[in-house]
Amino acid sequence: MRQQPASFPVRFLVNLYFPVVPMIRIYRQTESGIDRVTHIDNVENLSFDSVFWVDLLTPDHDEIRYTERLFGIEMPTYDEMREIEATSRLYMEDGARFMTAIVLSRVDTESPSLSEITFVLVGHRIITIRHSDSYSFRLFSHQLLRRKSISRDQVFIGLLETIVDRQADVLERFGSELDRLSKAIFSREKPEEGKRKKTPSTNTLKLILQDLGRVGDLLTRQRDCLVNLLRLLTYASNQEAIDEPGSNLYVKIRPISRDVSSLSEYAAFLSNNVNFMLDAVLGLINIEQNEIVKIFTVASVIFMPPTLIASVYGMNFANMPEVQTQYGYYFALVAMAVSIILPLVYFRSRRLI
Repeated sequence: MRQQPASFPVRFLVNLYFPVVPMIRIYRQTESGIDRVTHIDNVENLSFDSVFWVDLLTPDHDEIRYTERLFGIEMPTYDEMREIEATSRLYMEDGARFMTAIVLSRVDTESPSLSEITFVLVGHRIITIRHSDSYSFRLFSHQLLRRKSISRDQVFIGLLETIVDRQADVLERFGSELDRLSKAIFSREKPEEGKRKKTPSTNTLKLILQDLGRVGDLLTRQRDCLVNLLRLLTYASNQEAIDEPGSNLYVKIRPISRDVSSLSEYAAFLSNNVNFMLDAVLGLINIEQNEIVKIFTVASVIFMPPTLIASVYGMNFANMPEVQTQYGYYFALVAMAVSIILPLVYFRSRRLI
């Protein structure tokens, strides 16, 4: 794979909407514990043997070149990290394993997005490349600095566990959101005495429909992320078993794989709930619209007899007996009133209005 700069429009839009300060974090093992260096100007005299993790956050050209010289490999570009083919995300090159996962981030904001994270396993060291400041990485790095020592596999497993925990929290948030929407859809307000139970209004149902669509879209993205993450875990464990038969990375990854599979099933369950609630909301909206149509239909039936009476007595024939009577006008009004009251009584008895 050739090193090429990411296309300008893609990087420009990413930095415009999700600005992140470029940074390199180099973690090394020292006698007093784990140390972190955050700038390549401070690593000229750094012992390469003590380095076990290099974390690249929106790396610039100098940081990429420094990492390539340090490890003797070519780093994937931003465009290559976004490739949808599995062979472009999971591959081996120059003795290093490149694995790219996609996670759903910024869920707490109005603009959730998909973030690509590339893990590179080189010997007993690990490199991570990302273009979004992930909460999972911040949390794990804080925990890491409190430890005395750690290995490459422990960093890899720790990052994966933190990412999976974060994705589980996201799914729990989606579940809570769906519970709230379910109560709003199927709850009925306590009616006043003598009145029917009230269902949500059309405007409320429209807002609920928008929220359901948003949650359903995010759930679809989350399911894709979990499938991609499960594929990465399978590749990492299988390839480790092939390259290093004595490695226990496969055993450590297996529980994470089970967790991801469980999350995938839960995401599928939530997606089914979204589809069910979407059908319910659309059904309620149709019922609301049918009620409106029914009102107009009943009104047209009620006013049809008086309209007929008015039409009959509005004809201009010379020989019309009622025209000459003294109370003909009042008789017509009473007849129209009765023709309105009788249908009203009938429809009320049938609870059509």
